[in-house]
Amino acid sequence: MTKRAQWIEVVPDAGLREQEAQATAAFRRFFPKAPALKLYRTSDGRVGFQAQMLLAAGDKARLEQAYAAVMKVLGQRRGRPGGERKVQAKLRLHEPVYRALQEAAQSSHTTLSAVVEDLARKAHLV
Repeated sequence: MTKRAQWIEVVPDAGLREQEAQATAAFRRFFPKAPALKLYRTSDGRVGFQAQMLLAAGDKARLEQAYAAVMKVLGQRRGRPGGERKVQAKLRLHEPVYRALQEAAQSSHTTLSAVVEDLARKAHLV
């Protein structure tokens, strides 16, 4: 099994510190003994939270509900950020080019689409 790491850059956000108590209260409606949540904002504008706790088997549905409650407090929605429209494309590539892109995607722990997108940005096509 391949483990995938996702790196994020956290930026300071004083407004989130003020919302931590409300977010923690919303989370504790589902997990009363949960520790205080730590809210963060990434450099690309996404908002998230950190909670360290043990979950029992079968707690996934309750965790999803707790997550939704916290995001409602923060005024955030789940999913792709607005304005970031993706378009499906079909490319006809020579076999060696396709293999090279696949290897680049595997070594960088991303998708083939992300590699192509990065190459387009570096070539100043975007």
